[in-house]
Amino acid sequence: MKGFQKGFWGMVFYVVLLLALICLLCIGLFAPARASQDSRTLPIIMYHQIVPGEDGLDDYTASAAQLEADLQALAREGYQTVWLSEVIRFVHEGASLPEKPVLLVFDDGYQSVISQVIPLLKQYNAKAMVSVIGARAQGIEDGCDTSGQYMTWGDLKKAVDSGCIELQSHTAQLHVFRTRKGVQKQPDETDADYQAMLSADLNLMQAWVKAAEVPMLKAFAYPYGFVEPQADEILRQQGIEATMTSEPHTNRISADSACLYRMGRFNRSGLMDTKTLLDWLKR
Repeated sequence: MKGFQKGFWGMVFYVVLLLALICLLCIGLFAPARASQDSRTLPIIMYHQIVPGEDGLDDYTASAAQLEADLQALAREGYQTVWLSEVIRFVHEGASLPEKPVLLVFDDGYQSVISQVIPLLKQYNAKAMVSVIGARAQGIEDGCDTSGQYMTWGDLKKAVDSGCIELQSHTAQLHVFRTRKGVQKQPDETDADYQAMLSADLNLMQAWVKAAEVPMLKAFAYPYGFVEPQADEILRQQGIEATMTSEPHTNRISADSACLYRMGRFNRSGLMDTKTLLDWLKR
């Protein structure tokens, strides 16, 4: 009888051990699958110049009051502003992200980020990104507006040090609208010449950023929203992890790294109200 009991409990032990191993195997097989299915809808709101009053508002100029109203409404609706770096970690590493994330981007690097935007971001505990035109930060005359309303590299460092701002590239010297429209390829340009041109601009931006000792994400906003198929691969080769267009659509973020490229953004015009902005977010 004792021999039977010993054999019985030995068999129970091995059955339990086998079941435990099966459970561990199932966790190993299905946990990654569940993680890979985790996704978020990410709207990106694109601002440009922010002015203190209500004069001179247009499609690329909004007021500080409008920005404040946006921040209040976003919080009421349960949205949480996030860093782009958080979005990238969510995609590549499975890091946490709020259920209703929203990304605020201030294109071109206007001085108003320092004077108007950062105080409001701090007041509402919000985060944002600035798309930096290297030539403006350098104070280089390139045929476009260099009237002194753009942040220098020193200003950009202060913006980052505020704890509210991350930076991404808006090209070094290609935010122009002359013969070439942004980074678009010219009709008579060879593939090799185009790659050399864009690579040179990307390398120049990296050199300026390094010299200025300003942290910048490996992210890129297409000037004027003009995309170029050949640019996509060149940007990837240069280590760019995320790109943004000006197409007005929300983005589905998941474990697929392809979702980080050609992300859409909605231009926050100064000629619209906050309700119109929220309606777009809910589409």
